[in-house]
Amino acid sequence: MKKYAGLIFLIISIIIATVLLMRKPMAISEEEPSITPYVKTMMLIPQTVRASISSQGVIAPSSEITLISELNSRINWISLKMKTGSSFQKGDTLLVLDKRDYELALITSESNVLNAKVNLEREKAESDLASKEWKRVGAGEGSSLALRKPQLAQAKATYAASEAKLEGAQRNLKRTVFIAPFDGRVRIRNVDLGTIVFPGTILGNIYSTNSFEVRLPITDQDVLFTGLEFNGKQMPKSNQLDVQFFLGDNTFKGKIIRAEAEVDPITRMLSIVAEIKNNILNSKSSPIAVGQFVQANIFGVEIQDVTILPRTSVRNESVWVVDKNLTLYNRIVEILRFENEYVLIGEGLEKEDRLLTSRLSSLVNGLKVTFELN
Repeated sequence: MKKYAGLIFLIISIIIATVLLMRKPMAISEEEPSITPYVKTMMLIPQTVRASISSQGVIAPSSEITLISELNSRINWISLKMKTGSSFQKGDTLLVLDKRDYELALITSESNVLNAKVNLEREKAESDLASKEWKRVGAGEGSSLALRKPQLAQAKATYAASEAKLEGAQRNLKRTVFIAPFDGRVRIRNVDLGTIVFPGTILGNIYSTNSFEVRLPITDQDVLFTGLEFNGKQMPKSNQLDVQFFLGDNTFKGKIIRAEAEVDPITRMLSIVAEIKNNILNSKSSPIAVGQFVQANIFGVEIQDVTILPRTSVRNESVWVVDKNLTLYNRIVEILRFENEYVLIGEGLEKEDRLLTSRLSSLVNGLKVTFELN
């Protein structure tokens, strides 16, 4: 038995293995179901919007005057409001020149007018008398000299000249006093008390604070969306565009009053000019000051049937959308303009398209997706 034990054990092992192989479970192949990605989308609605154009500029006075002496005189009085940077109101006296010589000239002119008037009246009387005498004793037509016509004409000319000199003396006397023509501020003062001035001497520079202007450069791609004619003419109120200015935490509203007709030689851009009415001048908290840099947002023409998308959703002038059949597509779109973080789309999108806002590992045209309607 020991001699055949190994063979017997081998036969038994073969029989057991055969039974186990015959009774093993059979694997059934099953097809794995496809998974439809779930995505987030945003509804796309065409609408009418007003173009928003960004620019920047520096606040400048809308009206500025250089004070120039027209007389030979001396600075006799200077207002405390005539200091550099000081404010004044319309009608305030800013400077007074020494007026004594011009007061004397006015008195002399008034006297000359009175003398010339008396002389004219006398010549009129003598001319009338000469005419009557000639009619009484003379024969024919009398000479001009006999009728005192040249003397009368000379008297009239002398009277007219004396009146003109009187008017000039009155104007010169008024020129000794400099009165503010508007509410404003002093940019610079060039003279002090006692300064001798001559015709053409610059006394200072003042500007109005009733309104300010801001020159705003416009890029070539934005010119069309202003809807303006760049002809340099003042715009009627009905055509003036609205503009909003940003200065720190403060905002101001203004109007575009004209579009310049020349290209800036440095920036090679066209510019428009906005006006800010300074209705808060009397407020101590008013931050408006000449020379300040401000950001501007200009509201241009209305654009119809456009779709507003986030700027990040557009790549290579195309947009990924989900159509009405829940299929993912890459649409080639018409980009009208970029505005800050948004882009305005014209043509290219189809009705019932929804913008894909989810991030997918792979984007494939024709991929079936699903999303929740909201």
